[in-house]
Amino acid sequence: METPSAPATEIVRHSDFVRTVHWLIAVCFLLAVATGFALYWVSILSWMQPFFGGPYGSIGVHFTSGLGLALLTIPIFFAWRKRMRWTATDSYFVRHLREHAMRPEQVPPNDTGFFNGGQKMFFWAFVISTVIFLITGLVWWWRREPWMPPGVYPVCRTTHRVLAVIMTGGLLVHIYKATIGEPGTFASMVKGTVTASWARVRRPGWFRELDGGK
Repeated sequence: METPSAPATEIVRHSDFVRTVHWLIAVCFLLAVATGFALYWVSILSWMQPFFGGPYGSIGVHFTSGLGLALLTIPIFFAWRKRMRWTATDSYFVRHLREHAMRPEQVPPNDTGFFNGGQKMFFWAFVISTVIFLITGLVWWWRREPWMPPGVYPVCRTTHRVLAVIMTGGLLVHIYKATIGEPGTFASMVKGTVTASWARVRRPGWFRELDGGK
């Protein structure tokens, strides 16, 4: 059956609000990672601290960007929470994640919706890790308070560092998939739209939803 949209037709995928919040999150995350690594791995990355105003400036930027990251997670969570519900299609996608990661031309499952399984997995990892970052970061901030139970800070410090490394790796994968791994995804977060042909091939479930479920 002939579709109502020509292949070159632009479809709105992300609103101005969502794109703004997304890029603010990206800025906060990168600042938090850069200052965090510069503070924690001083023997290797101390050369980065002057870019943020020295050790105390780095601490200030790290704390502020961390709080910004936590606050910005709230609107993006409510904007995407329904789209991020897990489905059997997502489980299938994750089971074949290597194929989709290494072969950009690989067609996703036919019921792939607004987000694929990999994007949903990264989203939930991001939300959960941000909560953990906030808790462990506040413990660090209040580590010298008399009411802080002994032994809590060392555990939170290690958790904070390990999780930062894991999520930085996840961010690199996210960037790869949004650019080389799935051309058109990065552009949609810049301009807010995708072509009808992209939606039909990359997000067939979502495209049928736009077409009234046909």
